[in-house]
Amino acid sequence: IIFCSPQQIDEVMKILAQREIIAHRFTEKEGVRPEKKYGGLSERDFLLEKFSEGKYQVLAAIKCLDEGIDIPNAHTAILMSSSTNPREYIQRIGRVIRRSPGKEEALIYDIIVVPSLTNIPSEWMEIEKSIFEKELVRAIEIARNAINNAEALQMLYNVKTS
Repeated sequence: IIFCSPQQIDEVMKILAQREIIAHRFTEKEGVRPEKKYGGLSERDFLLEKFSEGKYQVLAAIKCLDEGIDIPNAHTAILMSSSTNPREYIQRIGRVIRRSPGKEEALIYDIIVVPSLTNIPSEWMEIEKSIFEKELVRAIEIARNAINNAEALQMLYNVKTS
């Protein structure tokens, strides 16, 4: 599952298609009412069923998978767009850390942007630093709970001090 923003989803889908990865969007536009063309399921339930069956390798999601949807067979999450709100990122991680037969572990990639603090106006520098520090708090919390926590925390420490 790739959690992205509305501004990122078109590019994400394009990159996945270029790599011949079978993916589908999972946004607010996919219906929640049962329909005949989906075998009596809602479009969202149909997509989740096809994802569970392996017909879709990736779901590119905008907010819609944050709460209340169970996808135990999902094993990888890429957080391209995530807020500093713990509830949001915990819910997103929860999509992939659920137990499922044959699943030993889950992979979580939390992408944070390290700002370049050269050649930018000083008023922007403080804003960029603030955003980065908040994202780093989230990434550190996720890393502390990881199986590879020492490695993940070291990576974050290296980013913070460089």
